[in-house]
Amino acid sequence: MFKKKQATGFVKFGDAEKKNLCEVIDSGELFYVNGRMTKKFCARVQDFFGVDYCTTASSGTAAIHSAIGALEIPPGKEVITSPITDMGTLIGVLYQNLIPVFADVDPYTYNITAESIRAKITPNTAAIIVVHLAGNPAQMDDIMAVAKEHGIPVVEDCAQSYGARYKGKLIGTIGNAGCYSLNAYKHISSGDGGFVITNDEELYVRAANFADKSYDRLNTGRRLTVLAPCYRITELQAAVALAQMDKLDYITQRRHELGDRFNKGLAGLDGIMPHAVRERNYCTYWFTMIRVDPALCSRDQFANKLKAEGVPASGGYIERAIYLEPVFAKKSFFPGGIWPAEKIAGKVVSYKQGDCPEAEKVLATAIRININETQTEDTIDSWIEKVKKVHSAVSKK
Repeated sequence: MFKKKQATGFVKFGDAEKKNLCEVIDSGELFYVNGRMTKKFCARVQDFFGVDYCTTASSGTAAIHSAIGALEIPPGKEVITSPITDMGTLIGVLYQNLIPVFADVDPYTYNITAESIRAKITPNTAAIIVVHLAGNPAQMDDIMAVAKEHGIPVVEDCAQSYGARYKGKLIGTIGNAGCYSLNAYKHISSGDGGFVITNDEELYVRAANFADKSYDRLNTGRRLTVLAPCYRITELQAAVALAQMDKLDYITQRRHELGDRFNKGLAGLDGIMPHAVRERNYCTYWFTMIRVDPALCSRDQFANKLKAEGVPASGGYIERAIYLEPVFAKKSFFPGGIWPAEKIAGKVVSYKQGDCPEAEKVLATAIRININETQTEDTIDSWIEKVKKVHSAVSKK
């Protein structure tokens, strides 16, 4: 029952994972500090990414929170990020009593741009979180130039972008820190978990301490110096993650090939905008999103017709820009209707329709298509033909 072989013959979890798990059980040590698997996993990650440091966490959300916590930003400061993202990008920001500020996105890559970030920078800006949506790299040279100009650290949210490259550089190695998720649905998985990579020793030490209640696991003499959560990974999770690392190159290569094949197959269709990957970038497709021109057909109508044809299509990645969700619209971050960050900053913050018009347009017109390593070229080609079939049908109306 443990093995689940797909049509391509690929086994997501198998003998390698079982071997590592048995080793942990036989050792009698499941705590990451005393065990061997977490250390092996971190060393493997450092080798894969070519970075000096890796520290683990209990989730991708926890990894981002640990990175933000390690920056030691005073409450009331602002953090700029993308409006097209999961809540996991923002939880750590809010718990640190920082103020999320949303920059708009490129209409074709769906990632935040340097121009939109620059427009949101104020004297209160303390960090930028760049979300590489769906394995598609943001334009990091431009973003890092803006960040350097203003002396602002950059955290990369790489939860969806294992193996993605920006001009040959692995995503997560360009900013001050890169944060990855080992959630059940990511490129590789240990059920849950996450990690932070960096070349900054001081940031590494603070992130590692932050993820473990500010206990001094690295023997630096910093025991209980800050308030910090408990975001520890287990040896069992690290055991599975270590085995998964050996499959990462295959997984990312296959997703890249299949995603590119799908999007290139849609080139030239009037009113259909495939997910754009910029020149010299390498996308590893956690999913892809095509946009439908409302003049051609409504997004939902097109998606429903695709589903009727057997294509796994759904409207958008998230239902609406994240700042339009009730928790932001009502600012119900803490009980009692009090948001300490707002009080500390001494200003009223509002999130409303129209804050990021391009992101709102993207989400209103985008159709998500899941791409994964178990699919075949024949499957992708059949989807392309079905998109063309639906396009032809709606074009005649």
